[in-house]
Amino acid sequence: MAPGFNFPSISQESSQASSESRLREPSHREMTDLESTYRHSTVRVGNDVDFFAAELDRYNTDLRGRSNSEKREQIFKLLDSYYNYARNRVDRLQASQAGGRNRGAVWQRPGLVDMDVDEVEEGHFSVSAEEVRRAEEEAQTWDLLRRILPFRYQDSELAEEKNGRNPVPQSRREWWEEFLITDSVARERRIVLEWLQNSATHGPPVDVIVSELQHNAERGDILAHGWLHTRHKIKLQKSVNGYQGVLDPNTATSQSHLGSNILVTQLDPDAVTRQGRKLEPQDEFFERAIWLGCFEMLRRGCSMSEIRDWCAERTELWRAATIAPLPLSNPQDEEQFDFEPGSLVLWRRMCYAAAHDGGTSEYDRAVYGLLAGDLESVDKVCKSWDDKLFAHYNALLRTQFDIFLMKKGGKDLVEIAARFPAFNAVVYHGEPATVAKRLVASLENDPKTSNEALGTSKSLQAAIVANDLGRYLFHQGVVLSKKANARAKSKLIPEINFPISEHINEKKYVGLGDYDGLRTLAHVLIIVNTLDRLSDSKQESGHKAIRHAQENILTSYVSYLRLANLEELVPLYCSKLHEDRLYEVLGRNLIHIVGDEPREHQLIIMTKLGVDIKEFGRKLPLIYLNDVNDKSVRCDVKGHFKILEEGPATLKYGRIVRPDFIGVDSNDMEGESEELIRTLEWLIMVPGLFLETCTYAIRVYKYFLKRADLRAARALSVRVSGRYIAMEKLTFITFVDQNQDDAHGWFDEVANHDFSEAFLQECGVSRDRLLNVVRNLWELECLVRALDSMETLASMAGLSRDPSHPPAREMWTQAVGDVRNVKNCMQPVLNNWLMVSNEVDNDFQDLREAYIPETVIAYISTLHFAGGAVSRDNFMECMDLAALIAEKDSNIAQEFIKSGRMKELLESFAACSKALAVSTAESKGKSSKKHRELGWSRELWSIKP
Repeated sequence: MAPGFNFPSISQESSQASSESRLREPSHREMTDLESTYRHSTVRVGNDVDFFAAELDRYNTDLRGRSNSEKREQIFKLLDSYYNYARNRVDRLQASQAGGRNRGAVWQRPGLVDMDVDEVEEGHFSVSAEEVRRAEEEAQTWDLLRRILPFRYQDSELAEEKNGRNPVPQSRREWWEEFLITDSVARERRIVLEWLQNSATHGPPVDVIVSELQHNAERGDILAHGWLHTRHKIKLQKSVNGYQGVLDPNTATSQSHLGSNILVTQLDPDAVTRQGRKLEPQDEFFERAIWLGCFEMLRRGCSMSEIRDWCAERTELWRAATIAPLPLSNPQDEEQFDFEPGSLVLWRRMCYAAAHDGGTSEYDRAVYGLLAGDLESVDKVCKSWDDKLFAHYNALLRTQFDIFLMKKGGKDLVEIAARFPAFNAVVYHGEPATVAKRLVASLENDPKTSNEALGTSKSLQAAIVANDLGRYLFHQGVVLSKKANARAKSKLIPEINFPISEHINEKKYVGLGDYDGLRTLAHVLIIVNTLDRLSDSKQESGHKAIRHAQENILTSYVSYLRLANLEELVPLYCSKLHEDRLYEVLGRNLIHIVGDEPREHQLIIMTKLGVDIKEFGRKLPLIYLNDVNDKSVRCDVKGHFKILEEGPATLKYGRIVRPDFIGVDSNDMEGESEELIRTLEWLIMVPGLFLETCTYAIRVYKYFLKRADLRAARALSVRVSGRYIAMEKLTFITFVDQNQDDAHGWFDEVANHDFSEAFLQECGVSRDRLLNVVRNLWELECLVRALDSMETLASMAGLSRDPSHPPAREMWTQAVGDVRNVKNCMQPVLNNWLMVSNEVDNDFQDLREAYIPETVIAYISTLHFAGGAVSRDNFMECMDLAALIAEKDSNIAQEFIKSGRMKELLESFAACSKALAVSTAESKGKSSKKHRELGWSRELWSIKP
């Protein structure tokens, strides 16, 4: 959000919209670049777009005047806010989903059961399971980032302070803290483990997870009292045989136990493994349900009190007791004073033995496998990517702590521990520096997790865990570039020419239509780049090509904001791009905005965000001129510019000028021509830059005229006239004539002004060179305005030739003004047009050759028609023109000689002379006072007997 501005609330714009989104088809005008990508997709606009932008802008505002350390803290607060929003969004979606089905039929997060429908908003019943899943994965991603980035980007002085040596540890907590202080890898793995535990807590409650097994136990709502069905069978056997005391499995009575020898005869926890017998099937389900519950509670990082309470509810406290030594959910939970490291080392090995040699099901072996840091036993119950990663990180961290304790315990402890097997995850995974990368890569190839691991969310999380985010974002940018250029060349997201040695699996990366994914990645990129800039020990983003590819993410998100009509957010995100990309993306996504007020509003936002609006103004026209390669465009109009109809000149009209040779009189252009004109309209809104505005306007005029795009040139002369430029940029000049349609007189006012040294220094040129540029602009505009007036008069001439539609008096009144305009605008064209410039310009010479011959003959024909229709004095002005061209060293005559059209010129003058002679003979009128003073007289052409 631009400082001082309030973004519109999307949710308030339509009461029919979903609480999280509304759908809209982008308009045709919005489809510039990436059009082919978005044509068949709807643009999804959610409250999350507003929230993320507002928080990012608040962060921008809060950073001013702060130290790097304080700025980092603000970034970490920004991460917290994104996580809290994402987590609350998941909760709302889950409540909405539950309300849409049956609130009593599905589990809900605590505190959401009684949520008011108004809090969820209308439309929440349409929430899909896929939407909830994606929202949950986004919340997990922000949770991981808010945990791990503060560790990776911690202040160096603070890190040294934390790493200070503590006294000799005594309690379990102190031993654990000493271990973490000495091992930074362990600290990071603990963070990942805590993240995985926290993510698991947002899944279904433990009671829901074990409910199916509990149901198969056929004991209704009874949770306690152990193996009910097996106990009943034993009691029944004793009653039938009148047996007292504990059944001995080797007695005849036990052998006949229900006609089978597979059931246990005793009910202590070790009976199954000790006797090698089984429980009743229902009790086996009950047993598995309890162990599954214990595993899930360890997996979620529940405290010992929570585990103990859960087991106590089932009268199974002994299970909690076996977990107590080090659950690793929180090693500081229920502190153990006078802690003996050797006891924990041996206990871990005992758990390993229980996981491999004991147990009645996969779940109790998995519980002890977790406590032992084992992989094999835990892997058998892992169902997801998170579970697998948890199993590996749990094994690594426990192994590291075990190694640390043995080093502290001395040789004796090492020798004792060596007698008992234990899984060494550190050795198993090999090279420590690449463990995380190889681990997440293995999950992509694991049949159990490959589909999930190759998803966009888990791929991003894997990159964060492996500390490989830069490479992931680079590949993401490459994929976006490939998709953007699949159908046509993209200007916003160009093709990547950087050589890539490795294969990129596109399934792992979001596409251009994944708006939520783009939003997440864009903010991740902004945060990581900002932290890199603030870090003393890290360099930001490396190779320029890599950085450019990464910024494709931000560029794609900005395009989404444009298509969603959220232009106010565009400068905020463009300001996070590097300067070589900033102005191009900004310009291409704001070029569609029309009107002075909306443009000025955008410039205010840019200024508040620290964007250099003068640099924006300088680069915007250049971007679009480079698109059309204006400097390399050939002057194809040379020798092909034709506005005169074939045939000899007539007595009344001279050579016939084609009516409407420019085209429909409309200022609303399309395509590249419209974009070029808009760049100049933007440039006028930027204070200063007078010389740059004139220079770019000249280039645009040249481009239009070289292509004979007279319609675009006329639109430019109307919308960005030279007078308008001068009045907006040269505010220190008081122009006498404020008429915007006057294309002639403003140049004299500028040329006669005495510019200050400060202004000339700002422009960076001398007064003469500045006026040469202004003169070139004026001359090009005058040509276009002259042709425009000629077209209008040609149309009038065409109407006058139609006897069935006699022209109205109003038309002749308008003709007087048009004749005056064409005379004024032709003056620069007839006097060294484009021959005065600061440097040799071949384009100017090409334009002279292309336009002067045809334009001058058309002007003669226009005066010929005006002489007969408006005033016969126009005939004599045509004769004056003949005298001008006949002068020695006339540059106009040189162009006619060069083009081989001198004969046409003479024929046109002869026709006009004849018309003047005839007109003088037929008319008794007198010439005007002005012409008499100049020595002109129509009587000179009278034929006397």
